[in-house]
Amino acid sequence: MLYRLLCSSLLIFGFSTYALATETNNTIESQFKAALLCNVAPIDGRDAKVVKQLSEQNITVKNLEEDGLINLEYHFAKPLEIMNTTVSQIKYQGDSGSYFYAIAKGDIDTFAKSMAAIPIPADLKKEISWGDIGQYYQYTAPVTEENPFPSIILIGRDKNVKSDEFYFGCEEFDS
Repeated sequence: MLYRLLCSSLLIFGFSTYALATETNNTIESQFKAALLCNVAPIDGRDAKVVKQLSEQNITVKNLEEDGLINLEYHFAKPLEIMNTTVSQIKYQGDSGSYFYAIAKGDIDTFAKSMAAIPIPADLKKEISWGDIGQYYQYTAPVTEENPFPSIILIGRDKNVKSDEFYFGCEEFDS
């Protein structure tokens, strides 16, 4: 009887630990997704506590800029699944404003349609696009006199990447 009780306890605790790990992973995935969609501030891997927490989840942070500018890369040992795409790397770059974006595998047109994003018109390409990555966009709030530069979700491809690879993420402007 004692043996059964001990085995049952170990089994329950084992599943509890698994559930906690799964919940933590889902939370990390949810946090990255929310930041990519401009719902929360980007995860700042310049903070040692954040780096430690991410490391415990098998996420490596590379700080490519030591002079105060933001130039971070997040590498995932197990790719994240975000909105029917596979994400193994996220970048966070900033100076005057910032861009927090994923390098995703999937179909760009299907993804853009699922976001209700629209093609970037030629007259806005210089204003809201970084090079040739911005092909679709979606403002996160209306453009108003009080908020002339709302955050934007950009979706696009570089001409040098594979056909099933694209970028998406949140571009924020300094006011």
